[in-house]
Amino acid sequence: MGLSFEAYIAGRYLKAKRKETFISLISVISVAGVALGVMALIVVMSVMNGFRQDIRQRIIGTKAHVMIASYDQGGIDNWKNVLEKAENHPKVRAVSPYLANQVMLKNENHIQGVLLWGVDPEKETRVTQLGKHLKSGKVKDLNRPPVPGPNPLRGRGIILGVEVARKLGLLTGDEVTVIAPVFKVSAAGTVPKVATFIVVGIFEAGMYEYDATFSYVSLDTAQRLFEQPGQVNGMAIKVEDVMQARQVAQELQALGTDYWARDFMNLNRNLATALRIEKIMMFIILIMIVMVAAFNIASTLIMVVMEKKKDIGILKAMGAGRRSIMRIFVLEGAFIGLGGTILGLAGGLITCLLLKLYPLRIPGGGSVYYIEKLPIATQVADVMLITLLTLAVCLLSTMYPAWQASRLEPVEVIRYE
Repeated sequence: MGLSFEAYIAGRYLKAKRKETFISLISVISVAGVALGVMALIVVMSVMNGFRQDIRQRIIGTKAHVMIASYDQGGIDNWKNVLEKAENHPKVRAVSPYLANQVMLKNENHIQGVLLWGVDPEKETRVTQLGKHLKSGKVKDLNRPPVPGPNPLRGRGIILGVEVARKLGLLTGDEVTVIAPVFKVSAAGTVPKVATFIVVGIFEAGMYEYDATFSYVSLDTAQRLFEQPGQVNGMAIKVEDVMQARQVAQELQALGTDYWARDFMNLNRNLATALRIEKIMMFIILIMIVMVAAFNIASTLIMVVMEKKKDIGILKAMGAGRRSIMRIFVLEGAFIGLGGTILGLAGGLITCLLLKLYPLRIPGGGSVYYIEKLPIATQVADVMLITLLTLAVCLLSTMYPAWQASRLEPVEVIRYE
């Protein structure tokens, strides 16, 4: 007996079950359970992938693919040589040196601590998306000349994060006092260095951590403010392929010992790990829906075996072997699982397409979460994994009922029927 015969009998049993309301209802529930599980898995995995990609793009947009930084605020020795080596790396697209340090910003009675980045405006726009994130002003305005007078820093430009500007009550064109951790002894005692800058721009990266802690000035301004002429303590690097960022960081690290080099995912390891664990846990939880449906398939087949004992006995008396009987019920369960999987795939992919065309807004998005709209990114690898895993679970659920059917003895079955 060939497989076509076994498939024909399995198909006939599926059609015959329609006459039995109870068993038919369980079969429909089994198919629906598999379809619901597959659909939920595809949609949730797509949302998790979209969320991860969106966060990664925001991180890349605000910071660089690879960051080089000195171990202390003293700066990188021979940083121009390091810069030249980084620029000559075949996988590096652009490099922007910076000088960063913690400062205090003051406006009237409001004080806010921030990380002040001194950057080259032209090079910075090649590496990060600071220019695209500006709500007002331009990056080149950081090169604004100082107000004539004894203080060479007064009136220089500064770009603030939107949360920093909101907390300090500042708008573009306002003045802000910068208090740097550079101390001098005067008649009044030891005092920090103070300068008044003009807000020339406000940016919004979409990540609260950055919008509330980052501010930018020109590299020359930072060097004067921190009294580190001609020094930088880091470099922001953009690579040709973002997926090679870790490899580039490792290769650049091998070029020197007075600095460290890390890729953007390594710098945000906690967030990346949390997203990965959340995706795995969601996958495990949702696959249980498929397992419940698989138990329904098993229970359906067990009842079919009990109902078809006479048929099994006749088939065995006609020469059908144990393997053939087993294949009939395995195929019957496989048909149910395959039907549910196909329906779930169609439903999940259509739902993802609709969510991508008409994205759902997240209540409180932007101010509470990192994103304002539900992101969707369906990956072929996830769809294939879900499909294969679902079919495997459904197939395994058929083994016990099919094995029980193959053990029935034709003489005993026909005698009592």
